[in-house]
Amino acid sequence: MATALLAATIAFGLVLLLRTTGLLQLAELAMYDVQLRRLAQESREAPPIALVLIGEEDIRRLGHPLTDDALRRLLERLLAAEPRAIGIDLYRDLPVPAAEGDPSRDTPEYRALGRTVRADDRVIMTMKFPDPGRFGTPPPRFLRDDLQVGFSDLPVDPGGMVRRGLLFMWDGDRPLISLSLQLVLRYLRPERIGLGPAPDDPDQIQLGKTVVSPLRQGFGPYMRVDDGGYQFLLDYRWGTRQIPSHDLSSVLAGEVDAAAFRDRVVLVGTAAPSVKDSFFTPHSPANDGRPLYGVEVHAQAVDQLIRYALGQAQPLRAPTHDAIAGWVLLWALLGGLIGGFSRSVLLTAAAGLVSIAALVAVSVTSFASGLWLPLQAPLFAGLGAAGVASGLGSISERRQRRLLAALFSRFQGPATADEIWRRRGEFTGPQGRPVSRRLLVTTLMTDLEGYTDASEQLEARLLMAWVNEYLSAAAAAVEQHGGAVDDYAGDGLKANFGFPVPSRDESEMNAAAEAAVRAGLAIGERMDALNRSWREREMPTARVRVGIFTGPAVAGFIGGDRALKYTTVGASVNTASRLEQFGKDEFGEDEPDSWRLLIGEETRERTEGLFEVVDLGRHVLKGIDEPVAIYRVLGTRGTGGESTDA
Repeated sequence: MATALLAATIAFGLVLLLRTTGLLQLAELAMYDVQLRRLAQESREAPPIALVLIGEEDIRRLGHPLTDDALRRLLERLLAAEPRAIGIDLYRDLPVPAAEGDPSRDTPEYRALGRTVRADDRVIMTMKFPDPGRFGTPPPRFLRDDLQVGFSDLPVDPGGMVRRGLLFMWDGDRPLISLSLQLVLRYLRPERIGLGPAPDDPDQIQLGKTVVSPLRQGFGPYMRVDDGGYQFLLDYRWGTRQIPSHDLSSVLAGEVDAAAFRDRVVLVGTAAPSVKDSFFTPHSPANDGRPLYGVEVHAQAVDQLIRYALGQAQPLRAPTHDAIAGWVLLWALLGGLIGGFSRSVLLTAAAGLVSIAALVAVSVTSFASGLWLPLQAPLFAGLGAAGVASGLGSISERRQRRLLAALFSRFQGPATADEIWRRRGEFTGPQGRPVSRRLLVTTLMTDLEGYTDASEQLEARLLMAWVNEYLSAAAAAVEQHGGAVDDYAGDGLKANFGFPVPSRDESEMNAAAEAAVRAGLAIGERMDALNRSWREREMPTARVRVGIFTGPAVAGFIGGDRALKYTTVGASVNTASRLEQFGKDEFGEDEPDSWRLLIGEETRERTEGLFEVVDLGRHVLKGIDEPVAIYRVLGTRGTGGESTDA
């Protein structure tokens, strides 16, 4: 749990920092674009908008910019069709063509255009708000106030994408209205729908039935954005479909039915590649990368604001910064838990995929219902926390493996090492500290008789080689039968079966006892072979005594901080030692065999029928209060006859 919490905290802090500094803004806005494209309406009646577009062919025929006379004739024809509003997305701060000798002087055509515009307030002309440090484009000189003027400025996100529109901008204390809002207000006049302050917050506006809140820094992913003016998010619900449009030449020639403009908002603008007035939008990738012309973006904004006013749509909402932080933290914790507690790669991958699918489903569903829940921030936090937790877990696992390897270095056969790691909880406690536990083991003890005589006959180097030759053979026999050599004491050996990995049930305990006896017999066989070899090399021979006892013991670490040893202690271990020493004086030169194997009662019971044994009766052993039943093993059952009594 600590690892998961630490990983979640690290990932959460990093992602929140990235988000607060705006480094996730582009990624989150890209997902916003995907969501908008998914929600674009597939079938819907045409919006109450019509476009008159000036294309390349119109420019070749009529020139560029469009002359004042041609624009006046266009307005007269459009006004005759009884639209509710006309927006001219063409600048007319100067006459076109300019007066000879003095471009600032009005021409008769310019004055005639002004009379036509002023005569009908359904016509809205365009201006461009001055950019910081740059000049704007003022409205036509023939308009003495701002009542028939709307600015055409559009906020552009990093990457050249237009996702936001404007309702107002301020020139000092003087508010200016956007082209799209001017047109919408005129469209709504017959429905007696207007614009005013929101009842609950006079700093926000209400358009018809809908409160439109201004977009500010901290809304959704917009952490670093110029939020000047009164901005709102464009929903582009018209998608990639063409808003009904007509080319300029056809309208001037009277070839377009007046019904195409009646009771609509008409927008006039340029749609020619040679005139740089186009913008990328969230729908551009789905529209073969085609940008929208400025007049088309304004048309989308007009359509959206009309839907707001009529109660057919609501602005997209976004949680507060604190709520988003909590949302990100939740997924960071989930990722930390997945990475910290799952030890299976497949389970981790499955849990991760399910979590990602759930996050995407929640994000998509909430967006469709009008709530913009960020996707990337919680996704990155979850994946980051899972990765950090997994990395911390790997570091901890490697440390624990090294600790276990050091503690159990004497038992580090591949199979034993893997089993110790799988069951590491049985060996170590908090912070990897070793723990002691009770278990049932079968202990095997050996002692080499003849060592004293050999020490008198052999020089030190040969003596140690002679002893080690025996100990190596005995240890190999133990390990071959699954035992663990626990300790060496001079020419003696101690081994445990069902250790260090404890037996889990009766069948494993019986198998451990059987393996111990078979190892004892193997030691005897190897002793016979060694004696033959030593005789050939004219070296001293020896006999080995083996004692085996099965019973409860305590397994744990003994020794100082610098020399810990995992071993077994207890009455059963002492009994195995006493069995090995029992009657050792009688096991002398006249003994025909070079080995003797004695076992206790429980070992015999757990190996019932497997070995030929001789019952030596019950005897009191040194240091043990109760008499102990002793059996001598002669060999494997079937190789030497039935069990007999002494």
